[in-house]
Amino acid sequence: MLAILIIVPLIAAALLALLMRKLNSRLVGYVALTASIITLLLILGSFLNQSQVQSINWFSIGSYSLQISTLTAPLNMILLLLVGIMTPLIITYSIGFMHVRSEQSRYYFELCLFAAAMMLFAISADFITMFIAWELLGITSYLLIGFWYHNYGAAGAARKAITTILIGDMMMLAAILIIWSTYGTFSFSVILQQAGFHSAAMSAALTLIMFAAFTKSAQFPFHEWLPDAMKGPTPVSAFLHSSTMVKAGVFIVAVLLPLFAAYNMLHILLIFGIITAALGITNALAETNIKRVLAYSTLEDLGLMFVALGTGSLISAMLLLIVQTFYKALLFMSAGSIISVNGNEEDLRRLQNSAKYPSIFIPTVIAVASLAGIFPLSGFFGKAAVAASASASIPVYITLVIIAFASNIYIFRWLFMPLRRKNIASKTAQGLVHATIPRSMKISMYVLALLVLVGAIAYLYLPVYLLSYNPQPIIIGPVEVMISLALFAVALAIAYYAFYLKDYVIFPTGSLHKLLHNSEMTNDFYSYMARLCGIAGGVIESFDIAVYGFIKGAAHDVGSFAEMLKGIEDGSTRTYIAALVIGLAFILIIIIL
Repeated sequence: MLAILIIVPLIAAALLALLMRKLNSRLVGYVALTASIITLLLILGSFLNQSQVQSINWFSIGSYSLQISTLTAPLNMILLLLVGIMTPLIITYSIGFMHVRSEQSRYYFELCLFAAAMMLFAISADFITMFIAWELLGITSYLLIGFWYHNYGAAGAARKAITTILIGDMMMLAAILIIWSTYGTFSFSVILQQAGFHSAAMSAALTLIMFAAFTKSAQFPFHEWLPDAMKGPTPVSAFLHSSTMVKAGVFIVAVLLPLFAAYNMLHILLIFGIITAALGITNALAETNIKRVLAYSTLEDLGLMFVALGTGSLISAMLLLIVQTFYKALLFMSAGSIISVNGNEEDLRRLQNSAKYPSIFIPTVIAVASLAGIFPLSGFFGKAAVAASASASIPVYITLVIIAFASNIYIFRWLFMPLRRKNIASKTAQGLVHATIPRSMKISMYVLALLVLVGAIAYLYLPVYLLSYNPQPIIIGPVEVMISLALFAVALAIAYYAFYLKDYVIFPTGSLHKLLHNSEMTNDFYSYMARLCGIAGGVIESFDIAVYGFIKGAAHDVGSFAEMLKGIEDGSTRTYIAALVIGLAFILIIIIL
């Protein structure tokens, strides 16, 4: 059953690759959609076989057989189900969004591969299977982010993403080798049993795994590739930021959470999570691109997930992971629809009133309200659970409340900006007086809006479903509800006045803008470090050339001397006697002196 889950999207990808130039451009989307629906049905059927392990022998080295192992434990099934639900919704949205785009067959081929890689990652039972899926995720995300490779920005964003991810790949590979040399196994379950036995090797491996997870989940200081990934198609952004690759780092840390707790590394996760969330918020407050604001919002969400893991709360992290999947995908789909009716304009200052499109505006408001953590929407329970998990530390709790308030400000700013009558539309948008949204895009948005509304059910059932992991209980009481409503009311009033009624304070300028939009400083720092590495590389290369030249010259001199000595060997007895006498005389001189 588990093998079929991966095979179905792979077969669809192979079919699309073989018939890439023969299939109708619209038909390719339905081929991918059919495969994704079949896969979702198989996933739902696999819930009947909980905690089942399946292994396939890959190859053998001596007496050891390397296996591809999969597992249907509760944690694995949560991520698998999210990917299974999101894949057909993303493809359905893409059928409408990509209907005028070129190279659709390649797009759906890459999308199916990406989904298959994520599903394999979700049900991995050991490091080998996980690493194969980990690498496939990196490759396919590179292809999807750079899908419009003829656009220099998209190509550059893809290179930036794969470069950052490759750093994590090397760290993950090193960690796997350390674990194998220490324990002689790749199995997660066997390694987790060693949580009570500390070793320096495992500590080093966990450190490498943690930073590898940071590269995949865009945590500081590896976060800047994520906003640039917005150069890809909007459905890719929705998929990437909701249930797929950016969740991979969070998930692998969640799987190994007992080890991180045993080695006293949770506080590191907490610190990096808070830093990343803060960076996401400050940049979102100053950003003008409708998709990049949501990208920085994803940084905040991912940071909060690591904060939850840093407090040791598996339930809080997974609850936020679940609810964020739905509201973030809906926000990106809403952004894509707004962009479409505005002639592909992405600048918040030039977007026209989206309220005149109820099919866009209503789902957008639902998603915004959920991200803002308004009770009783699913987003409230996800973010309140994270805050509740950190309530034992007053400074951390206050920090999370400030983060929640700031996130309300930027998302209401994001909502109100396109509603302003003062916005100056682009010439292309001015010509789209009666723009329409394809039905397939509306269907995906409506389904996601429904999932956002009912997603709070996860708060009730998740603790029971994850009972085998002995999770810390999370209780959200009236205090959290009152704080949420107070933050919502104040932020809404400020945002409505500042970003809708007035023109000032909309986009900070000068020093304040540079402080908030610190991604520019981060990129400048990376560029500076790259130049330093280039200079260091040049110095090392010059040293290598000098050493090589010296060795080559010495070898040439020795060869020349050998050729000279070779001329002495002429077969003449007189020459040999003369050489012997000269040699003896030279030795005597050395002895006497």
